[in-house]
Amino acid sequence: MPFNAIPAENFLNRGYELDYLQGLSELKGNALGGNVFLEGPRGMGKTELLKQLYRVLFWEGRVVPFYYSFQTANLKGPYFAKDYLTRFVRQYLAFIKKEPAIADHAAEPLLRLAPVISSLGLYWLIDCIENFQEHVHRNDLYWQIVSAISVPVIAAQKGAKPVIVMLDDFDAAANLYESSLGDAHGLTSLFGESMQQRGCPHVITGAAGALEALFADHSLIVMTEKMRLGPLPEDLAGKLFRTHLANLKISTAAALPFLDTLRGNPLYIRNLAKTARKMQKTHLTDRDLIECYCLDVSEGETAFYWSSVLNRHFQNRPQREAMLKLFMHRAEGGKMADHRKLSLTSGLGESVGDVILDKMAASGILQDPDAVLRDFLLGRYLVEVEGRRPGEAREKIEAKYLSEAEGSCFELVIPMNENAELVVAKAVEQIGLNMNLDPDFLNRLQIALIEVCINAMEHSGSYEKKVFLKFITRPDKLEIIVENSGRPFSVDLQAEPPVEEKLRAGRKRGWGFKLVHAVMDSVKVERINDRTRVILVKNIQE
Repeated sequence: MPFNAIPAENFLNRGYELDYLQGLSELKGNALGGNVFLEGPRGMGKTELLKQLYRVLFWEGRVVPFYYSFQTANLKGPYFAKDYLTRFVRQYLAFIKKEPAIADHAAEPLLRLAPVISSLGLYWLIDCIENFQEHVHRNDLYWQIVSAISVPVIAAQKGAKPVIVMLDDFDAAANLYESSLGDAHGLTSLFGESMQQRGCPHVITGAAGALEALFADHSLIVMTEKMRLGPLPEDLAGKLFRTHLANLKISTAAALPFLDTLRGNPLYIRNLAKTARKMQKTHLTDRDLIECYCLDVSEGETAFYWSSVLNRHFQNRPQREAMLKLFMHRAEGGKMADHRKLSLTSGLGESVGDVILDKMAASGILQDPDAVLRDFLLGRYLVEVEGRRPGEAREKIEAKYLSEAEGSCFELVIPMNENAELVVAKAVEQIGLNMNLDPDFLNRLQIALIEVCINAMEHSGSYEKKVFLKFITRPDKLEIIVENSGRPFSVDLQAEPPVEEKLRAGRKRGWGFKLVHAVMDSVKVERINDRTRVILVKNIQE
């Protein structure tokens, strides 16, 4: 995992932090520096900074890097201790032999590495493993953990090279337990001894404000300096986004003002670019950006990221629903510092509200939530509390950003029944009359839209048996969105009958997409999860 860092040239605006951490071992050895706590909002690149640091140190060869993520760790004490030791041994051997592949396959028994360890003369490492096994046989959890987290310190002493220990999402270590959650408090304090060693500086990450909560020993806090990662500047955020798009073969408009919504968050920027690729975009306008964003924050990778954070802190649905209610009440009434009032107004009661608020603080949700997090939580609230479809939640978020520019918006849902498409034709006729569209063009538009609806009904195999339409009218443009669930289709495979012949015959059924392209200025077909979306655009001239 430490080796899957992004290319160094795409790692922007973190040069000072990376240089400082590279020299941390020397600073600590001379008593000029200590451990470092990387602090900042989620998605700001704390994990990526550790990966970049790991890669530099690994190939440079002067300092041994060790990376451990608590986010993906099994926090049951015995499993954690074994996993921690195994990953260090493998990463240490990979560093010595300059073979990154050795660091993989952490699930394989350490005994298989004994010949490699012996051939390198690392007998002290064999002693460490045997010492750990003795504590396992005695079923002594305390000494299992102590012996495991002491091995990097011993490596620094015996191996003549300092070791930098990188503990990612270290605040999750507060949940270490013996046999059931909550039965062994204070196990994070066991890291204190190794953190005090000069030859073994620690770089740890966590949510803002987590350091004081984790360490009861004030001396550990004193010897740990904070390094805060903030957002990328506006120009670099734009440069990073365009770099991602270029790698995905997507062009973009010169100005993308909506990108400011992401507030320079590298994780959001990367996820948005990947979503544009999933939506089969080849050129991005600011409006396209809004569509991609709304999908990403409701059903895409950003939604998955925040869902994993919430699931770690709110293990069951009732807890998540209570959290969503509290957050929405908090958002509607300002920050509302009076937690008792907040709990009562949300209908949860003071005792339940206090528990949920504590969990929200631990998850980082309460620390100045950005627009992306607020939109994600709004989407989850609409789905989990109000019971709406994911598509409805996405449209609700989208409406926030498009309402000012859309002019008028009409929505229509038709069943997949015979002649239901004629209802659509009648609706677009009335919209066209309101817009004073040319009668000949309006007739062609009706036929084209009928073709799109027939295709959705006859070829999709939709489980919903419905077609969803949205008509967006502006003074200079008409946009029609047709969406349905079910199988995807290829425009290239549709029949291409002669357009003029069909027009003369007066037929309004069975047309291919050639007419659709002939009538509209833009025709896009997108695949969003299990849904197909056809976007038709016609520019209106005076």
